[in-house]
Amino acid sequence: MQKRMISDSYRKYILYALVLSGIIIMITMPDVVIGFLFESVHLFFEVLFIVFEWIESTLDHLVEHLFETELHETQTIVFYIMVVIVLLPLYYLSRMLLRLFFRLKEALPDAWAQYKIRVTLYWQGLSLTGKIKWILITMGTIYLASFLFM
Repeated sequence: MQKRMISDSYRKYILYALVLSGIIIMITMPDVVIGFLFESVHLFFEVLFIVFEWIESTLDHLVEHLFETELHETQTIVFYIMVVIVLLPLYYLSRMLLRLFFRLKEALPDAWAQYKIRVTLYWQGLSLTGKIKWILITMGTIYLASFLFM
């Protein structure tokens, strides 16, 4: 059997259709979309909490059976184990973010200056109709974004 490949232009049409469908849905029923997003975030944190409780309970049983400790001692040991489990990744994340910050601090001024030049030249090259389109698109985006804060 020969494998069918979707052409790149067809993929673009599919992507544009999906984006357009999303925009239309957001314009026609923003309350439903925002409600769905909030419920999805709530579900994520609910699952995160259940996983946390499962890990804590598992550690409680392991420590209690391995070290034959009482309730208070078990809770103390599990607390410090969980603190270490949380703080080690945070420590490595902070080191990584610090390196990224210094790298960006060196590269950002040049990139920002080049970006401003490109945007200025693009804006000056637009016709009056193009400038009006950009302003209307920006105003529409701000209008749709305002639904998030109502």
